[in-house]
Amino acid sequence: MIPTGEREAGTRTRDEQRAYECAQVAQHYEHSPQIFSMVLDSALTYSTGVFRDDKEDLEVAQRRKFDYVRRLLDIREGERVLDIGCGWGSNLLYLAAHTPATFHGITLSAEQREELLRRARSRGLDDRIRIDRCHVEDLDLPEQSVDAVLFSGSIVHMRNRDAIHRRVSRLLKPGGRMLISDCYFPAEARGDRDSAATDYIFYKTLGYCLLLNLHEELGFMEQAGLDILHVQDLTSSYVLTLEAWINNIRRNRARIEAIDPGFAAVLQAYMTVAKLSFARRTALEYMILAVKGAPRQNVAAWCVPEPV
Repeated sequence: MIPTGEREAGTRTRDEQRAYECAQVAQHYEHSPQIFSMVLDSALTYSTGVFRDDKEDLEVAQRRKFDYVRRLLDIREGERVLDIGCGWGSNLLYLAAHTPATFHGITLSAEQREELLRRARSRGLDDRIRIDRCHVEDLDLPEQSVDAVLFSGSIVHMRNRDAIHRRVSRLLKPGGRMLISDCYFPAEARGDRDSAATDYIFYKTLGYCLLLNLHEELGFMEQAGLDILHVQDLTSSYVLTLEAWINNIRRNRARIEAIDPGFAAVLQAYMTVAKLSFARRTALEYMILAVKGAPRQNVAAWCVPEPV
């Protein structure tokens, strides 16, 4: 079943849909970063961490994810990294602090852009970080000018995926890498996708979300000339991430309410429904690594055990 909001999106032209995303998606992220600092980790990471077990702290899980992204993207000196939907800059700031590359982030939110630039200046990283407020489809960069592209919790807000993957492929240099960490629906229909809960999360709370099946995303990537190197299921980690966020809302509800009345209830409601969905695997979380041309490292060998 196709959600009502997605049927409505299907009646828009590509330009109309891009304008819709720019207007609607940004609203959720224009709330004060002070609120999100009471809900997320200290780096303001609004995507899943990587947990080893359910006793682990959110901060540890998110730092593990940052470093995992660093290793997967294999960022080296002189390279240029594009973070599409960079949020408040959790990945971007970590990568800038731990690699000798230059970084370009884009976001739809003015609030996120200002907070990210403030944090970059406070850490002495602003000379290697550029942040623009724009949609990826409006991004004007030369072809083959980027070494690595990151979508972390962001591509789900973009409908025109085939065009976006073609654009990213053109931007990447030969050997360039792209990493996605985001949400998907299983190809097997599980649960009611045209429910009031789906409408509440996808369109009323987050502005716009499109959960493809994994094979659809991979297909668009391959048709754009990218080869898939690595796919990993992070669903169980996302359940634990959402649980940590919900617990933070409960602890800080009065303080959040004092700053933005009603927003704590919105966050807790949508995160609770999301947690149940991922726990039941009616929605899934994947991390995908792709390359344009020949890879320069053997990613598969990382997961192969040594002979006994």
